[in-house]
Amino acid sequence: MKNAKNTTKFIVYYRVSTKQQGESGLGLEAQRSIINHYIDPDQVVAEYTEVASAKNVTDRPILYQAIAECNEHGYILAVAKLDRLSRKTEDALEVYSKLDGRLVSCDIPNLDKFTLTLFMAIADRERELISIRTRDALAERKKAVGEWRKPGKGFKKSGRLDQAIATNQRKAQINENNRRAAKLIGELRAKGESWRSITDQLNEFGFRTANGKTFQPTQTRRIYLQHY
Repeated sequence: MKNAKNTTKFIVYYRVSTKQQGESGLGLEAQRSIINHYIDPDQVVAEYTEVASAKNVTDRPILYQAIAECNEHGYILAVAKLDRLSRKTEDALEVYSKLDGRLVSCDIPNLDKFTLTLFMAIADRERELISIRTRDALAERKKAVGEWRKPGKGFKKSGRLDQAIATNQRKAQINENNRRAAKLIGELRAKGESWRSITDQLNEFGFRTANGKTFQPTQTRRIYLQHY
């Protein structure tokens, strides 16, 4: 990290999910912005970029090249966000073990085996809960109005729509994900990037709204205005 001693050296690992994203830089620049914010470029000795799914680390030869170089020279492997390394707890712990604990993720300060396990388990649980909440909300909506895509008049007349909107707005304001997203939005906006470009990078990097959905440019702009 930037407050680390200058003798500390890092290998940076970037991952994007598709070949098209790898060629266009979609998501890659977002990861670089975060890495540059937390790690002094003078301490980075090499960067590895891989186009691969998060499903299985064994299908990522570039990652293993980065691990091998870290082990050969005693370097630390750095990722911008833990899900760039893996979305499976067991895979993340395997990489951590191969590196003998020399792993840094910019979204988790003071990373160790305990915090790694804890954050991975929380992320797994949150993904599961989002899926359950979405499924249940759609089922209740369909029960209430017959079709979840078409809002019913009773819902509007009762005032519950306004209440739901207000609740969602409060969630968005206090959501930790939005606060972290705001940092990245500010950096990218300062570089002159458009709302659409910033939004695409937020979504590729795994940021989600308070309701677990992907960002739209209007939401990206709203978060920026709330924080800057």
